[in-house]
Amino acid sequence: MHSETLSDLSQAGLHIAIQDIRDELFDTPECDYAIAQLLSQWGQVDHAEQILDNMLMKWGTSPEVVALNERGYAEIVLSNDMLSETATRSGTSSLSETSTTQRKPQQSVPAAMNGVAA
Repeated sequence: MHSETLSDLSQAGLHIAIQDIRDELFDTPECDYAIAQLLSQWGQVDHAEQILDNMLMKWGTSPEVVALNERGYAEIVLSNDMLSETATRSGTSSLSETSTTQRKPQQSVPAAMNGVAA
């Protein structure tokens, strides 16, 4: 029961942090990027990737948005690599196997968006 309470508190803290980001950055590509970055750091990689994917549909493929999107994916990869390395050092390789996710091709999404916008 104690762990459930801590988990609930952690989720509540995460939601508060996300709301703080939204309050400060409003509805901008930078806001979406910051939220994805936070989710990635909290181990919610799938949700972070979903936000990055939606970012391109929501904001288009301007150079600034594409750069933020690519940076977000690069940080997710780096975060997963660091998690895998830590798990390997501690002898829990199963953690590294479950923490890796399939990466989406970076060029196919913007290219598809350009075709839609035309």
